Formats: sequence, structure tokens, C-alpha cells
Amino acid sequence: MAEIKLGNIFKITFWKVVAIGFGLVSAYVAYIRYFRGLGYATHLNDQFPWGFWIGFDVISGVGLAAGGFTITALVYIFNIKKFKPIVRSVVLTAFLGYVLVIVGLMFDLGKWYYVWHAIFYWNEHSVMLEVAWCVMLYTTVLLLEFSLTVFERMKWDKLVKLHHWLTPLLVTLGVMFSTLHQSSLGS
Repeated sequence: MAEIKLGNIFKITFWKVVAIGFGLVSAYVAYIRYFRGLGYATHLNDQFPWGFWIGFDVISGVGLAAGGFTITALVYIFNIKKFKPIVRSVVLTAFLGYVLVIVGLMFDLGKWYYVWHAIFYWNEHSVMLEVAWCVMLYTTVLLLEFSLTVFERMKWDKLVKLHHWLTPLLVTLGVMFSTLHQSSLGS
């Protein structure tokens, strides 16, 4: 087994100081946003709602995630095998992208602690209900798609077999949920 040298971990470098500083500033901004409000943290109001903020967090996360359903659809639905070597990477990137979107939306919500309301309190007249459900379900599908890596690493052969059998269904659901929520945002 490789020996871990702790001396290098605690060595202070310029980039470690920058990373720690960035982390502290980010934690302070998150604290201000959650406990003082979105307007206090961003100076956005009813006259200038969301603006650059929503464009940055959602579009960057969705941009990261776009390759997930595109590449998996090419490989598993359209049977274009030349992209198979990058499937796991794009699924992981898509999952991380959607987690970024969800964290970003937690900042955007006026009452972030009500994020769970979309699960139990349905407003069937709201387009955002479909968006919320599709994002939750697509993130779950991405997690299930990426779980194959964990199953193989843990040598859970029965789950690996089951996963291979379910992969076309998972990919189809992923394409469906992603397409549905993107089309809803146009409304």
C-alpha cells in the first residue's frame, strides 16, 4: 500500500491560501444569503429579479450536464459505440452539473427551506412543478447510471448484471426527463 506523507498536505502554498480564502468568502456569502435574504446578498429586487445570477448558476450547471443525456443517447439508444469510452465521464459530469443546478436553485429560492414542498404540495397549474420533478428525477437517474462504477468497484456482480439490464431504461428515462424539463422552461 502507498505511504501517505502528511507533510505535503500541511505545507502552505499560494494556491492553498487562495483556495482557503475563496472557501471562507463563499461560506460567508452563503451564510448572508440564507440568513439575511437573497436581496441582501445580491442587491436583486422585484425590479431586477434573478438577472445574471440565475444565468450563471443554472446555465453553467445545465451546460455541464448537457453531455450526459446526449452521449448516453448516442451510445445506448442510437448504438453509436465510438463514444462508449467517455460515457462514464459524461454521466459523472452531468450528475455533478445537476447537483450544481440544485445547489444554485437553493440559493435562488426565496424560502430555500421549502424546497421539499414540490414533492408533497403540488400546484398542478405551475410549470415549475414539472421542472422541479424532472430535475429531481433526472438527478436520481444520473446517480443510478453512475452507480455501475460503485457496483463494479465493490464487486457486486448481481447488481452489475441488473444495472446492465436496466441501462437502456435508465438512459431513456434520463433523455425523457431532461427533455421535458428543458421544454417546460420555455413556457
